[in-house]
Formats: sequence, C-alpha cells, structure tokens
Amino acid sequence: MIRKYWWLVVFAVTVFIFDALLIQWIELLSTETDQCRNMNSVNPLKLVNCSDLD
Repeated sequence: MIRKYWWLVVFAVTVFIFDALLIQWIELLSTETDQCRNMNSVNPLKLVNCSDLD
C-alpha cells in the first residue's frame, strides 16, 4: 500500500513542513518588538512591550 501511495505521504509531509515554516514566518513578521511578561501585573500571561517595563 505504501508503494502505491508513496506520493501522498511525501505530499502530506511537504505540506506539513511548509505550513510550519509559514506560521513561523508570519509570527516573526507580526512581532516587531520584543514581548515580555509583566510579572507584577494582574495578568502575568499577557505580553507587553519590554521597553514599557524599563
């Protein structure tokens, strides 16, 4: 069965890798400034700009 559908397996792996790289690239473009966690805040999970904490 693998011999018959090897191209489908290769296609699925290629799409998975491409999708992961695309998500990383979009994430890199969307975060121009460094994001930090303000541990003194009410919600420390919310990311804020690191320059605001200085």
